[in-house]
Amino acid sequence: MVLPLSEVQFATLYSLHQDIQPPELTLTSDICTIGRSTTCDVIFTGQRIVSRLHAKIEREGPRYVLRDANSANGTFVNERRIFEPHLLQDEDVIGLGGPQAMLRFSDPDPTDVVAGGLYYNGRSLKFFLSQHHLDLTPGEFRLLHHLYQHLGDVCTRQSCAEAVWSRPYDPGPDDEGLDRMISNIRHKLRQLDPKIEPTQMIKTRRGLGYELALETLF
Repeated sequence: MVLPLSEVQFATLYSLHQDIQPPELTLTSDICTIGRSTTCDVIFTGQRIVSRLHAKIEREGPRYVLRDANSANGTFVNERRIFEPHLLQDEDVIGLGGPQAMLRFSDPDPTDVVAGGLYYNGRSLKFFLSQHHLDLTPGEFRLLHHLYQHLGDVCTRQSCAEAVWSRPYDPGPDDEGLDRMISNIRHKLRQLDPKIEPTQMIKTRRGLGYELALETLF
């Protein structure tokens, strides 16, 4: 099921620290800024472990992505420091300058609708198409999940390979392996729903990498 924009509910941030204001913020804007600056949407008034502009939460379709804003001491999710954009899940806790939980993210509709009926259930760690489970190998899952975490952006072959194999990128064999996985994923998508066009859902950007399309969200 693909949600129309009018039916998408907004997520909420809750303060877990006495030095963070406001205590509760509904994420109705496309960008929410977090830091010590009084111009931020979420303001930290305590020690200087938090940068003036520390992090941003950006709305992409019906989902929310947390990005560190080159802060001095890092941004954390569920006690782990993030080094790339993080797709927020319901009940994620955010740390600023350290792993201590300072904010809680609450999403009233945690089902992650992606494109053309494809969606990811963060609780079961499974992808579905038209309500049918998409049966993927471990490598195919890691690749599709990596594309999903960067929904609407082009993921380089290098970043895809490192996400799949957790080792340095080896262009020759890795490129062949990635192309094979993308082809297999598209084939499985077409088997579940012959009406879709998988090459428009997972796009190959020649010379660059791959993109899980954002424009088909609604």
